[in-house]
Amino acid sequence: MKLPIGKVPNNLLEKIVFPYGGVNCGRVICGPAVGQDAAVIDFGEKLLVVGADPITGTQSRMGWYAVHVNANDVAVRGAVPQFFTSTILLPNGADTNLLEKICRDIDEAAREVGVCVVGGHTEVVPYLENALLCGAMFGETTKERLVLTSGAQADDVIIMTKHAGLEGAAILATDRFEDLSKFLNKKLLLEAKSFFSSLSVVREALAVNETGVVTSMHDPTEGGLLGGLVEMAEASNVGFRVEEELIPVAEETRDICSLLRIDPLRLISSGVLLVTVRPGGESEALKAIRSVGSIPTIIGRVTPSRRILVKRGGEKVNVGMRVREQLWDALRAKPS
Repeated sequence: MKLPIGKVPNNLLEKIVFPYGGVNCGRVICGPAVGQDAAVIDFGEKLLVVGADPITGTQSRMGWYAVHVNANDVAVRGAVPQFFTSTILLPNGADTNLLEKICRDIDEAAREVGVCVVGGHTEVVPYLENALLCGAMFGETTKERLVLTSGAQADDVIIMTKHAGLEGAAILATDRFEDLSKFLNKKLLLEAKSFFSSLSVVREALAVNETGVVTSMHDPTEGGLLGGLVEMAEASNVGFRVEEELIPVAEETRDICSLLRIDPLRLISSGVLLVTVRPGGESEALKAIRSVGSIPTIIGRVTPSRRILVKRGGEKVNVGMRVREQLWDALRAKPS
């Protein structure tokens, strides 16, 4: 059986990947599981939170990108990102300028989020066509501040920050700027490229977690907003009902997605924070998120089972178990 492009499907993770976990040390509070952004290990008074993600969808600013994406996975656990390691794999023929650019970008992002780069590995690999960067982030939290993706409960309010598909729009506006600019205004594409500056959710995640009303948090990456909602629902064994007309999508993202015939709700969305809060706690959560300069929106509620997207015309669509990431199609699609 050949695997599809993108994240390995959840059913195959559970069948093939998760069973091979080595020894049971008795200290893992949260290990490999669908929708869980980072592992949590008991260190007594403190909990160690570890997240790992590769950068595969873009060659632009991949070092900067790797730090922020991995910091997000740690922050949605209620942990402060502290230490970063990277594995940099370069294609045959790569020069020192490329390596230095990646390392400079790692340093820039690490300084932005207050993280120390503590090690890693760098290698030239003869059969690679493009550079690959795999990062791992380590942070600390306490049992009182720990948040798991699996904590959502029926009737919880679902909040998202910023706007859906922002990461994918930034990647496409950067990596396909020349051909997209034949159809779209260059000013619009430059604005979409600037979405990279909104990729971090660290401040908003830590701020909203201080309210005590949060039941779960998640950083939607591959599969976009809908993929993130499905992962949250899978982890928590619940459903959701969200309203398409309530989900913010930037004009720039809409135009790019329309041109490439893709769905912005299924487009990779680092920079968006998904939060579920107890009924009655939404006002406090919204206030906390706004206090750090991010824009929150209530988009629906957690339900006991069914996973529903209510379309703008009122049609109720069941969201499947696997939400296919749209970026891979968009990177190859001919604009029309």
